[in-house]
Amino acid sequence: VKTITVKIPPGVREGSRIRLKGQGGEGHNGGPSGDLYLKVRLLPHPVYTVQGSDLETEVVIRPDQAVLGDRTEVPTLDGPVTMRIPAGTEAGKRLRLKGKGLPGKDGARGDQYVRIKIDIPTSLTSEEEQLYRRLAELRKGV
Repeated sequence: VKTITVKIPPGVREGSRIRLKGQGGEGHNGGPSGDLYLKVRLLPHPVYTVQGSDLETEVVIRPDQAVLGDRTEVPTLDGPVTMRIPAGTEAGKRLRLKGKGLPGKDGARGDQYVRIKIDIPTSLTSEEEQLYRRLAELRKGV
């Protein structure tokens, strides 16, 4: 049994194989050692899911941000960026951050997709509840 340090090349994905020349079992009749193949398995990440060279993450926004539009901070591999949320954004919509995904073998990066989740408040102040009731009344008149 021995420990080997392996450099993982850019562009490696789930299921990729890495060949370690001469690190396998001994050859027959004193021949050279064979190759060792490693199969790459990616551990789940708490923020990102991987789809090829693209990443997907989720951002939670408030109802007013979804209706009126806003800017919100989104985590990326390069650090947080500010992303524009268009007015009228629905829950489940995917917005794209071009070039913020994983690097490929050719050095080009995939994209990062941000899935929108809307945080519906479960407890409201009396003023907030009155505003929502007023909005509901206005919508009935449309």
